[in-house]
Amino acid sequence: MADIKFFNESDGQEFSMAQHPKAARVLDDIKVWAESNKFEHVTFWRDPQDEHKFWVQLGDDRLNYWIHDSTFTEGKHETVEMQMDYARGAQRRSAAGFAKFDK
Repeated sequence: MADIKFFNESDGQEFSMAQHPKAARVLDDIKVWAESNKFEHVTFWRDPQDEHKFWVQLGDDRLNYWIHDSTFTEGKHETVEMQMDYARGAQRRSAAGFAKFDK
């Protein structure tokens, strides 16, 4: 089963998104997506300069791609699969050496 975690970039402290009542469906959809795409770990890092940005990490790869916190707090489960697919695309671009063009 995929492990989904959230951390503050500023201090490295883990926090829970499960406290938001609408986040459960989104988190379940991310777990399904991660398992079907063979990711054991998906980590979201809260940006220290904009608390509404969660930078995505797939496995060991921290990406130049973020998801807005409203995806979780407002339960936007219908868009999360597409957003995770974009994150996977960012990972592939990075692995191919094209990450420098994404900044």
